[in-house]
Amino acid sequence: MRIKVRDEKIAKAIKKLEGIDIVLRGVEDAKKALRLILRRTEISKTPDYAGLKDISVTQVLESRTSAVENLIFYEIEFVLADDRYTDMEIGLIKELQSLFEKS
Repeated sequence: MRIKVRDEKIAKAIKKLEGIDIVLRGVEDAKKALRLILRRTEISKTPDYAGLKDISVTQVLESRTSAVENLIFYEIEFVLADDRYTDMEIGLIKELQSLFEKS
């Protein structure tokens, strides 16, 4: 499963959780920021969190109009050790979406 998150939502979540302002200049910055965010989640404190093998991040540019206004999103995919961690993944996605909605 993948989720799509605006770049500004990730930066706002870092500001809220860590108290620092960041600039995302690409996939590696987004991946580092997500690792910071993930370590603050409730799911990260559970034994099933060990089933999260990696995070795959892809940058997506979307144009709102024909003008130069582009939106930057990051598609985030959680790579699991195996399918038995699917419930953990769903819980993590719900927790992250809740966090990003508040940011």
